[in-house]
Amino acid sequence: MTEAKFARARQRSAIATAALLLAAIVGIQVLRSRLTMIANHAGTARDVYALPSPEQVTALSLGHRAALADLLFANVLVTAGIHMQEKRPFEFVDRYLDTINALDPTFRDPYQYADTLMIVQAVPVGERAYFRARDVLRRGLKTFPFDTELWESAGQFLAYLAPNHLQNPSDQEAFRLEGARDLARSCELISGNANVPYHCIGAARLLNAAGERTAAAQFLRRVLAVNDDPEIRRAAFAYLNNALSASESEAAVKYREAFQRTWRADFPFVTRSAELILAPPNKSAQCAGTAASHDEQCASSWRDFGEHLRTPAAGLE
Repeated sequence: MTEAKFARARQRSAIATAALLLAAIVGIQVLRSRLTMIANHAGTARDVYALPSPEQVTALSLGHRAALADLLFANVLVTAGIHMQEKRPFEFVDRYLDTINALDPTFRDPYQYADTLMIVQAVPVGERAYFRARDVLRRGLKTFPFDTELWESAGQFLAYLAPNHLQNPSDQEAFRLEGARDLARSCELISGNANVPYHCIGAARLLNAAGERTAAAQFLRRVLAVNDDPEIRRAAFAYLNNALSASESEAAVKYREAFQRTWRADFPFVTRSAELILAPPNKSAQCAGTAASHDEQCASSWRDFGEHLRTPAAGLE
């Protein structure tokens, strides 16, 4: 091959290469927008739950139950965030929580965040999610019967959030009543949360509205027995008057006024709780014999004090 032919061959090769490169660039520019659109719409249409039953997962953990529960819950939290970003429902969160609870029943966080993970999603959830959340919360309360925060959280969900998303009025009423009882239970437990006493008043209102007047009255008595906050006591007395009959309300007022007089005359510088521990003042010499057995000034306990006043309202000091 002469030098001229070799030069022409190189020129044709360079032209062909340039044409091919140009065609590739044009093709990429034309197809990129379509491919980008397809990629944006591509994704998982539905979730796939690949775990076996909770009992089988427990057996397959080979004794590392707490570690596997931690791993699964971390995966649930990450997956929930991804589903929120992709604006699609997290379909099997309840089944994951069932498995986590079976692996480690004393793992508290899944109970605390169960209602949020199951209800707060990118798309509206059905009624089933609210019933399933209640199931998980019940397991948590059974496992942690003295956890004020769990009782309070469950009560707020059942009493205020869930009923607004249920269609059946009987289900709404059942959720509200159960929530009120959970809130009432949270009020009976020791807690540093200053908002709990206010939830107590809300629980009493719900119980009273549901026709549980006796339960509301008994609950408010317990609230008054453990709370010294004047504002809380004032609100509790107001609701209690609505829950009691006219005669019971009159007896409560009579007993409370008599207690206040006795307290101020005995040790006005101590707290109400301290006075209740000390019991009523009693002058042994003047209270000797049967003649003084019915005198309110000779009562040996605040319950006897109320009985001497013929007003069985002990606990309403």
